[in-house]
Amino acid sequence: MINNFEQIRNLLKFESNYFYFIQIIQRSKENPELGSNNRVIRSYNISSLEKFDKNKDEIITLCETFNARAYIHLNRRKWSKIALECLRHNAELIANEQYDGIKSSFETIIGRNNCELRESKTWIIDIDMNDYNVLNKIGTILNNIKPIEEDKWIETIPTKNGFHMITRPFDRAEFAKYMQLQGDTPDIHTDNPTILYIK
Repeated sequence: MINNFEQIRNLLKFESNYFYFIQIIQRSKENPELGSNNRVIRSYNISSLEKFDKNKDEIITLCETFNARAYIHLNRRKWSKIALECLRHNAELIANEQYDGIKSSFETIIGRNNCELRESKTWIIDIDMNDYNVLNKIGTILNNIKPIEEDKWIETIPTKNGFHMITRPFDRAEFAKYMQLQGDTPDIHTDNPTILYIK
């Protein structure tokens, strides 16, 4: 069981017109009866710490009931931008007579539209091993690449097979160069969710 609610709670910043997107996903990897498709059990649009805390028990219960995982996007979404993008996307679907797509349009748009300014945007470095030495080496590399003046390593979130290093954006080419000298370059995700809860 991995419970990252407290760590992630400390990272959340709320202001008017913004929200965080949480999904509970039943993965085919843990549930072979699903075939090749994952299944979304429920989604949440969290616009305050009170809502985050209020939904915690329900999220955990659904994860345990459905053998699912809860994921959260740490790059906030903006209601006004999402609403406009939904209008545009739905108009395209209607024009192309793809009416079935309308029912999932809202979550499709949320999933691919973060609205963070650079100073509050986060990335994820995906470390697929439980090795703190690797974390510290990567942290040292981050401190030595552009932008030099800011602390880029924000938090470390445990995952099933290792860690998600939550970072500020950095010079990816410079990072890749340093990592190649170490013999391996981990995946960098610029807007993927991280783990909130795993049974």
